Amino acid sequence: MMARRWTIQKNKSVLDNDLSPPSFTMSRPLRRTYQPGVDRELFQVLQSEAAHLEGKEIELVSQIKALSEALVSVRSTLSTMRFRANECARRISPVARLPDETLLAIFEEAVSGQDVCSRTRVESAITRVSHRWRRIALHTPRLWTRVCVTPDTDERDVQLHLSRSADLPLDVEVWGWWDYRDSFTRPHHFEHTLAIVLPSASRWRRMKIGASCDTLLTSLSFILRTVGPLDALQQVTFKAQQPGQICPTTLLMGKSAPNLRSIDVENIVLTARSPCLHNHDFDCFIGVTHLILRLHEGDARALKTTTELRGFHALLLRMPNLVSLSLYGELVCVKSATSLEDEGNITLPRLHTLIFHPNTVRPRYLRNLIAMVMAPELRHFELVYPDSLTQGQDISDLLLQKGCEQPTPKFPLVERLVLNNAANITSAATFIRAFPAVDQLTISGADVGIFDLPTWEEGSWRTITRLTLRPSQPDHLSMVVDWLNAVTSNGELKVPLVRGPITDCPIMLRLYEELKRYTQIELFGVDLK
Repeated sequence: MMARRWTIQKNKSVLDNDLSPPSFTMSRPLRRTYQPGVDRELFQVLQSEAAHLEGKEIELVSQIKALSEALVSVRSTLSTMRFRANECARRISPVARLPDETLLAIFEEAVSGQDVCSRTRVESAITRVSHRWRRIALHTPRLWTRVCVTPDTDERDVQLHLSRSADLPLDVEVWGWWDYRDSFTRPHHFEHTLAIVLPSASRWRRMKIGASCDTLLTSLSFILRTVGPLDALQQVTFKAQQPGQICPTTLLMGKSAPNLRSIDVENIVLTARSPCLHNHDFDCFIGVTHLILRLHEGDARALKTTTELRGFHALLLRMPNLVSLSLYGELVCVKSATSLEDEGNITLPRLHTLIFHPNTVRPRYLRNLIAMVMAPELRHFELVYPDSLTQGQDISDLLLQKGCEQPTPKFPLVERLVLNNAANITSAATFIRAFPAVDQLTISGADVGIFDLPTWEEGSWRTITRLTLRPSQPDHLSMVVDWLNAVTSNGELKVPLVRGPITDCPIMLRLYEELKRYTQIELFGVDLK
């Protein structure tokens, strides 16, 4: 009984301790008596500290409000300062002062001149330079019209070009598939990449194909023939991967490209039986105005890349509107000027430009080909030889038609003439008589010696208004000075503009001073200071 009473008393003591206010000095629970003075003093201390903290809170809130207002003011001032700084930068930086139109012209030049195999596209890099450049690039669809299909092409990049180009015509380039392994290591990579671009075939304006192996070239040729009409296609360009690779004639498109205007191909082999020359495709090239045929570098002696004359003639017959014909290399086999019994001449009634670059030191078929070409409306004639010492390349006798009392020029209307290593001492006078209406003359190599003629016929080459020279020796330029002195001595001839690179040797500078008396001079690579 006594033990139970003690337990109750102990529990009561513990309960009393739990209800009592805490003590800040008590280290262990102790039983103490009620002290009203101490509790009142503690209450006053706590109330005083609470009032102090409330005042501190009000002070801090006031400071926060003041700082917020100051931050808004600073941000506004900073924005104004930045705007003024940008305005100053525009006035100071040459790039910033360029108008949008000028920047856009620079962008277009950079985009068109970039390497087709470049992994980072210029137009994409422009968008990451500044907000202004990005705005210009994204709001100019024509910056995105060049679509390249290469082994390194990113599918997302192609899709970006297709979307950002809006509905503008596209320039598509299939380039750099050097080996079938470029596709084999990634199954169907070539077909998959090409399939992204094929839906836009109706927008293709120019198509450039090259540097691809025969296997993928054959596949591409078949795909393009089945993709449907390419109504917007105007130009086709093909460049061989290596010497001896032949351009498939199916790439000439035929009826699938009714608006084709320009063809520029390497190593095209044509015969009278070529598929593109079949009767049912007779009108497939009726709109072509520019034809450029080339031999791949190193193919000058490859017989398998030589085109038969009948095939070449048949191709030209299907191009009645041809305006420009350029032949680089001896790619047409013309063994005799009368090899075509009933078609001894190739008449091109609308041809204005005729360019010959044999690219070989011993041309075999050029004379016969020039003898067969008849172009009564020709305005631009260009004949460039790589060497001036090789015999058998003189064609001056073919430039004058005989059979009359006095030989008449074969191309009497030529206004722009380009000669390089074409004339010599004995043929110079013939060239002058063959082109009496020359207005712009570009002459280089040994042909500069044409100005060393002892006598000049009345009216011969006295209408030239632009003379471009590429003299390699001081004595050649001295001939030009003497010629200018002779033709301007009477004061009646309008002095031509003379352009050309002149070295900074003392003799050339003296001749430069001589030329300044007669005409305006443009020097290249000369520091006159």
